[in-house]
Amino acid sequence: MSLALHELLVCCRGLENDKATERKKEVEKFRRLIRSADTAEQLDQNSEARHSKHSKQLNWDAVFRFLQRFIQKETECLQSGKASVSATTQANRQKKMQEIGSLIKYFVRCANKRGPRLKCMELLSHVMDVLRDSYSCNAYGADYSTILLKDILSVRKYWCEITQQQWTDLLDLYCGLYLKASKDIDRVLLARIIHTLVRGSCLQTEGLTHNLFKFFSKALPNARHEKILAVLEHMLAALNVFLKASAMSCRVRVCKLGEDLLPTVLYIWTQKRPQDLLKDEIIQFFSLQLCVHHPKGAKTQETGAYAEDWSKWQSLLYNLYDALVSEINQVGSRGKYSTGSRHIAVKGNLIELTADICHQLFTQDTRVLEITQSHMCTTQRGTQQGTPSKRRRVQLGWEEILDNLQRSQSDFDMIPWLQITAVLVWKYPSILPSVALVPLLAALHQLLVQQRRGEKTPYVMRCLSKIAACQSGKKDLRLSQKPELQKLWTRVWAVTLRYVSSQQIETEAFGLLEAIIQGGLIPIDREFWKIFAGSACKPSFAAAQCLAQALTKCAVPERLDTGLKYMAPVEGNGPPSLREAILRWILLYQMDEDTEESTKPHPVFCRDFPNQIVPRILVTLTLKDSRAGMDFLTSPLAPESVLQKDQLLAEDGVFLEIENLYLQSTFDEMPSCSSSEVSAPVRNSAAPRFTVKHGVKERLEQHLLAVSEHLLNSYSLDSQTLPECLVRCVGLLTGVLGCYVHAGILTEEDACKTVPFQKAKSLIQNTSEYISAVKGKIPDDFKLSSLRILIQQYINCLNRPTKNSASLISSNLVLRLLPSRLLNELADLCKLLITSTGKKGDAGEESLIEDDFEVSRVQVDGKVEMDLFEDDDEGPSSRITDIRDSSDSSDVQCGTGAKSVLAEEHLSKQDLAFLDTLKFLCLCASSELIHGLPFRPADLRRKLLLLINLADRTKPLHLHMYLTLLRELPAEDTSLTPEDFDTLLRPLADVCSLYRRDQETCAVILLNLIPSIRSLGRSSADEMGHVQGTLLTVVSAFWQLGKTGSATASVRAALVKCMVALLEADPHCNWAVFCVGEEELSVSSAFPELLADSHHHVRLLVAMSVNRLFQEVVPHHSGKLKMLPLKLQLQAFENVYLKAQDGMRLKSGSMSEELQDEQVNRKATLLKVISVVLCCSPVCEKQALFALFQSHRENGIDHQLIKKVLCAISETLGYRSVESFLRSHLDYLITEWLKQKEYTLSTFPYVLLNYPTLQEFYRPCYKVLVPHLVLLSDFEQVKSIGQQIGKDWKELLADCFPKIMVNILPYFAVHGHKANELALQREKATKVYDLLKEDSCLGKQQIDNLIHNNLPEIVVELLMTVYESANKEAGEGAELVNFVGELDPAPNPPHFPSYVIKATLDYISKCHGTNLKSLVAILSKNPISIQKILLAIGKQAAETSNVYEKHRILLMYRLFVNLLLKEVKDGLGGAWAFVLRDVIYTLIHHINSRAAVLDEVSTRSFSLCCDLLSSVCQTAVEFCGDALEKHLQVIVGTLTGLVSEQPEIGQQVLSLLKFLVIDNKDNENLYKAIKLLEPFPDRPAFRELRAAQQRIKYSKGTFTLLEEINHFLSVSSCDSLPLTRLEGLNDLKKQLHLLKAQMKDLLKECQDDPQDSVLVKLVMNLLQLCKAAVSHPGGKDILEAAGGCLGEIGPVDFSTIALLHKRDQLNSRAQDLFQEKEFQWIYIVLNSVNNALTDHCIEVRSAAATCLKSILATRSGIQFWEKHKENNDPMLFYFNPFRAAKKKLPEGPVEEAMPDPTEILDNVDLWIPQNGCHDTWLKTLTCALLDSGGVKCEALLLLGPLCQVKTDFCRTVLPYLIHDILLHDADSSWRSLLSRHIQGFFTSCSKAVSVSSRSATPAIVDSETESLTHGQLDKTSLRTMLAVVDYLRRQKRPIRGLISGTACDDNFWLELNYLEVAMAAQSCAAHFTALLYSEIYVDKIKSDKEASRRAAAQTSRRIVFEDTSQNFTIASLSDKSKEETGISLQ
Repeated sequence: MSLALHELLVCCRGLENDKATERKKEVEKFRRLIRSADTAEQLDQNSEARHSKHSKQLNWDAVFRFLQRFIQKETECLQSGKASVSATTQANRQKKMQEIGSLIKYFVRCANKRGPRLKCMELLSHVMDVLRDSYSCNAYGADYSTILLKDILSVRKYWCEITQQQWTDLLDLYCGLYLKASKDIDRVLLARIIHTLVRGSCLQTEGLTHNLFKFFSKALPNARHEKILAVLEHMLAALNVFLKASAMSCRVRVCKLGEDLLPTVLYIWTQKRPQDLLKDEIIQFFSLQLCVHHPKGAKTQETGAYAEDWSKWQSLLYNLYDALVSEINQVGSRGKYSTGSRHIAVKGNLIELTADICHQLFTQDTRVLEITQSHMCTTQRGTQQGTPSKRRRVQLGWEEILDNLQRSQSDFDMIPWLQITAVLVWKYPSILPSVALVPLLAALHQLLVQQRRGEKTPYVMRCLSKIAACQSGKKDLRLSQKPELQKLWTRVWAVTLRYVSSQQIETEAFGLLEAIIQGGLIPIDREFWKIFAGSACKPSFAAAQCLAQALTKCAVPERLDTGLKYMAPVEGNGPPSLREAILRWILLYQMDEDTEESTKPHPVFCRDFPNQIVPRILVTLTLKDSRAGMDFLTSPLAPESVLQKDQLLAEDGVFLEIENLYLQSTFDEMPSCSSSEVSAPVRNSAAPRFTVKHGVKERLEQHLLAVSEHLLNSYSLDSQTLPECLVRCVGLLTGVLGCYVHAGILTEEDACKTVPFQKAKSLIQNTSEYISAVKGKIPDDFKLSSLRILIQQYINCLNRPTKNSASLISSNLVLRLLPSRLLNELADLCKLLITSTGKKGDAGEESLIEDDFEVSRVQVDGKVEMDLFEDDDEGPSSRITDIRDSSDSSDVQCGTGAKSVLAEEHLSKQDLAFLDTLKFLCLCASSELIHGLPFRPADLRRKLLLLINLADRTKPLHLHMYLTLLRELPAEDTSLTPEDFDTLLRPLADVCSLYRRDQETCAVILLNLIPSIRSLGRSSADEMGHVQGTLLTVVSAFWQLGKTGSATASVRAALVKCMVALLEADPHCNWAVFCVGEEELSVSSAFPELLADSHHHVRLLVAMSVNRLFQEVVPHHSGKLKMLPLKLQLQAFENVYLKAQDGMRLKSGSMSEELQDEQVNRKATLLKVISVVLCCSPVCEKQALFALFQSHRENGIDHQLIKKVLCAISETLGYRSVESFLRSHLDYLITEWLKQKEYTLSTFPYVLLNYPTLQEFYRPCYKVLVPHLVLLSDFEQVKSIGQQIGKDWKELLADCFPKIMVNILPYFAVHGHKANELALQREKATKVYDLLKEDSCLGKQQIDNLIHNNLPEIVVELLMTVYESANKEAGEGAELVNFVGELDPAPNPPHFPSYVIKATLDYISKCHGTNLKSLVAILSKNPISIQKILLAIGKQAAETSNVYEKHRILLMYRLFVNLLLKEVKDGLGGAWAFVLRDVIYTLIHHINSRAAVLDEVSTRSFSLCCDLLSSVCQTAVEFCGDALEKHLQVIVGTLTGLVSEQPEIGQQVLSLLKFLVIDNKDNENLYKAIKLLEPFPDRPAFRELRAAQQRIKYSKGTFTLLEEINHFLSVSSCDSLPLTRLEGLNDLKKQLHLLKAQMKDLLKECQDDPQDSVLVKLVMNLLQLCKAAVSHPGGKDILEAAGGCLGEIGPVDFSTIALLHKRDQLNSRAQDLFQEKEFQWIYIVLNSVNNALTDHCIEVRSAAATCLKSILATRSGIQFWEKHKENNDPMLFYFNPFRAAKKKLPEGPVEEAMPDPTEILDNVDLWIPQNGCHDTWLKTLTCALLDSGGVKCEALLLLGPLCQVKTDFCRTVLPYLIHDILLHDADSSWRSLLSRHIQGFFTSCSKAVSVSSRSATPAIVDSETESLTHGQLDKTSLRTMLAVVDYLRRQKRPIRGLISGTACDDNFWLELNYLEVAMAAQSCAAHFTALLYSEIYVDKIKSDKEASRRAAAQTSRRIVFEDTSQNFTIASLSDKSKEETGISLQ
């Protein structure tokens, strides 16, 4: 022992002397000795060596123990003294106490001066012992509390070493002291310590929640009486910390505590006059309560809101609103009288809080409220306490906001309300009612135009910007509002344009202009473009954003008339174009001026322009289609408004995370997981082909070179030009090149050869020289800041926001510019920076890290094993160096505990520069997949990894460095070698061991492991075995720490994310395995165990991620998911469900107060798990759904919550409603429910199916329930159901008979060895059947009758049970096994393989008692049965949204169709033609309904459709002669486009095409059809097909253009399948182009005889194709191709008559065939019905079948058939199955009581579309006419079913219905009724048109037509009604008993104002029609005048000559029309 230590030891022993005087001497000596540097050094060394064995040297801990005994002895002496002593003695005692307190503080600080040397446990134990003793607490409490705050809790090492029990004890101790109002310790100090302890316990532990809830509920209600505001500040800060930490798990308790404390906090706010810091804490408390009660603004419990007491909470909100409004008004009033400059805006957090409360309280019906101010115990006037609660009136709503904006002219009063309005409209746009838009906008405009000095203008503009965005999203604006709004926005626009030149408000002005443009509120005028063509303002980011938005929304004018005259002409072409002027403004702004500033860099290089906005603008301006160019270049980027939104948030991300968790828990939001394997991408994702304006492009290149050359010339190391300007210029140059490459104008290799690229190289060379110069001046702060900015610019250049974007290409170009010298310089600089000592990062005088790591880690079998579980004080975490500066123990430093080791405060400028440089180098090192780099990324990566060896991981900077390497190096685009990975992860175990008790650091480490895990998933497992082991050791250690409770929820949440990444990297868990002791546990098995975690956030994170146990991410396909194998999924569901149920069990010892939160949270977890499984795993869907139903009974989960879950699930899975989703699984649910013990049908949770009572459940669902009960022989329950719904139970059995038979017959049909396996079921079925045969039940005779009458239904039900297993034996279901997958989920029970179904069908046919051999033959006797079966299967396929179920239905469809195909040769009872066509079109519609990218199931479905289509075609060719030729074009046209689109089954499609075209080219029936086919694409895959078809087509020689056109016209089109004509259109365009010389003759022919011209026919055909394609999903390609053909034809001068001549060929043919009008209608209707039978919509086909069967059974239908069959119309072949069996003519229509037409038709809303809903309107109107009693034609009366579902059909028959009504209108009452309403339709149209065309002033709309003009009439509706008028005026109108009247009379079937009809035609662009109707209007005026003149002449018996009668002028007619209708004829 050294002499110094020996002396100290003697001194320490002297401190234990019994004599007080001796001890006093030793104290002074003790102070002197521990202050000695030699003594301190020796003690430090001994303290460091205390771990070594046999070390008995004196160290700081030993000295501390001596000191503790001294203090104890001194305290005992003081305590033993007499209580009643003199004042002097008392003062001496106080002095003694102070000396002792001073001594202990002095000792602790000396000991820990160079880092924490004292043991935390001993130090903390001593402090608590002293404070627990009342006497010592009184004596030294303040000093020891100071030690605790400044010397223990501010030291990170101690902070991490404090155990949960110690945190608990400390909190109990200090909370007790606070509640007892102890005077021993200063209350501010107490509050600060409590704040620090609360923060520490929340960050480092769990389990203290209950104690803290109790403490705050006791402590804060008394805060009204607290006089020291600093105490309140710390207590509220502590409360906020605690509430934020506990909000996720304890929402109910947080709400309750908030509701209890809010009045007190509100009292402090209003009465205590708090300072800013306290105010911020209060606002945070209020905001947190709003967040917890109303996440994301939810208003009701149904949408996710919660309150413990709703009425109390609403009252508190009103009080809070009142207080906030008062505060805001006081801010304004205080501002008025303040002197000097002052920021007059209110803080953002207060504004956002006020906006949130306004959102909750503003409703449509609330204006003024009386509130009780319960928080007001005193008033501001100082009345005495104890006054009763005050009541006062509070105004709410937008009127109040408007009043505040208009009431005062003071900026102080106005600006806060402008801020509130802006935030309110921005966060909650739906809260602004449409009616408030105009007054609000008018008020803001008035504020904007005030031309006096003030600060409100930017706030007004921000507010207007938010309102513009809000208005653009509103769908409920009335038409009458739009003109006024447009007028106001025009005025705002004009004022704003004047403000853009003001630098102070330039940003806001451009932001407002951008918002107006984005919303499309007004058209962009020329004044706007002048801004960017002159020198009104400098280029800025705001200006660029505005310009980019304008380029997106509209085309750039080529030139402006004025404003550019100051510019010199360009190359003799006059002034420059606007595009060139904008380029010049951006790049050469003020650069031509000969001033001093010309040496400065251009403004575009002096500021940042994010998102490469300038390059995008520049390149867009060089493209001909600037709108498409900007849209394409912008589309991959995130919207810039998102950045602005984030900046406006007052609180950090904690609130958002809390809100997301709540809404997930209440199922108001759902995680994004689905069983869909890939979200369907856009089919054509390739870049469009852009045309470049080469002159503008050259000008751009000149400008770019000029500015870069100017920058190079002006830059030098000594110049004022900053080096970051060079990098910005590089970013600009590469950005422009990147945009050109992305747009397909340049290749990346060509871009590297351009002059701008070479110029960028020169710029980067200069930055490299700058970095070399900076290396020698590292300590210089200015140089460090400059270097950091430079590196940040480089990082911005390498930013890769999304794949496949211009930014990605630009970053690649930048990487290809970076010389290796630059990167080497930076790497050397990093090494220099890491080894030099920074100002902040120094740990103290010495490093306290020991070289001996044996305490924490051991070597086992050569592998590193971690011991992260040993909780001794000397563990690894005790070696963490304290970061705190020993000389700084200020209040600020230690106010809330030790800072995190990762806090930025520990980093110096040098450190920050180092980290940025390191990040940049990592980005470069992880770019090895890019070709042509001038450096080697692998070499750079190795240099960076060498930095790890230099690292001292106890220092914050070095920890940051290691985390940066972990995060950045394993990038997505790189692949680390095993050696690199090993080097990277080698220190990981040490780092984790070192910081294992630092919870914040542990969470960050785990999150930074995710990139490494993902990288390992992309690497070969064989090479990375050791690396995987290292990483898994760490993750598994944390997993075990979480299980033992040593890791907090934040660490476990990070662990969950790590485990999710592991499951994504290794979904089959081949290497993702934890070693737990001697056992191995796969991550997939360990992951579900976290569902039983103690923290709700962790459980919910796991629940939302369990889809990773069922799906895997497909490598190299971002976002694409694939299902895991069946075995893994079933095992995962079992694990997940069991663990979730384990999580439902509350932990033992739970407090009663915790019970409600725990129950709510754990139920939410269970439901979330089940819902995620339901959404992501089809094979587990039924099990999961049953688990959900079971949870209602077993776990007591509220049915309302389960219904909300079911709604979310059904929406995610694509079902139309939750009812349809549950009905699709009801059979399974009932079966499983009845299997469970003690479960009965009456206990089934029918309420989840939205049935309130058992009776209402039974009534619609008995057809599902009864078969299951019959199978269980539970006839008593069947009888009970019958009683409940009032039906006889035998009647129920008869209704359910088909489904009952399906449960019985298959077991009778199976024979052989399979029958033995089903013996038990067969016995059960026999028993049930015997019971049914009994006379007391159905009886044998009734069963036979039911089988005979319900045979189609039985066949359908039987087919619906098909389920083919993937592991079928050969021979069983062989025809279907190729289309079956392992993951096909089983359907509802019962289900059977296909061979059982076939056997059952054979069994039924044998039991039918006829000589027919097969079931199909039996069905063919009544062919409508076949149609019923096909239709029923089609309906099932259409109703399901489940791809697996759809595929299974296709399997059963194939099974039945194959049975039909075998007997097609026998005619199928005359239904063969219908069956073949129906099957062909059904399959084609299935093929066309495919997704853009096929998943595994869809591929099988597609293959099945092609295979079945091939079978149908082969059968048709073999047995049906010419049946196929009519459909060949549709088949070939559909299949052709699939070969390249769907390569998975391309070969199968080609085989079918070759069979049809090549193999059957000699077939006489197909030869002609093949000749008329569209040409095949000119691609290699179709070479053989194209050659074969062209050989047939051109067999007689090459075609002329006329022949080509005639060939195109001869191809029949299918309106429902317009895409089949695409190839023909493309070929026609090609022929028109090649044979353009022959066009001359065709044009001449067109001029000579336009009506019969082939060009006219062609144009009509193209227009018809376009009409069919407009509403088709893929119709855009057809429209483009047809447009191309019209473009090739050119502007031909067609006669308008020619275009209209015989435009309705069907009508013309009907008139040619039949004289009777009724037969004409039937012919047209039946043709439309025939088309509807092949419609893609199954409802239309079903309705068409119903109508057709009904029409053909009528008398007129039979007569039509007999008359028309002589015309050999092939349509009748398809109608055979629908004809009635008997030929007897039916009776005439039964006369029924006719309804009063006025009841049905006399309704304005019926005749005028509401809100533009054309389809609904037309269907409703047509059906109303059919039901009115006015229609007499039998055939027309039966069209109701089809009119209800098909709009086009309604449009066809509407004229005929009205015509029929008018023909039978004996007393003209119908004419009057129809005229009035159709005239009303056109009147409303004319008013809507006049309103929409009026821009300057608002329309005056009367109340009668307000509803009519609410939404502008749809053009389609107008055309429909115009077609009615046009049809009627072409029909002969009988007048006064005559057969027909004059041509003029034909115009007046209805009494209409033809001027309004003309206006409707004009609005539809039917100009000639409008002119025609105008002429009719004028003729009517003339005839009326003439009639009146004649009448007057007859009355006066003399001839009257009037000049006006012979002189009608346009002016006079216009005046008359205006007088009558308000419309000018002109």
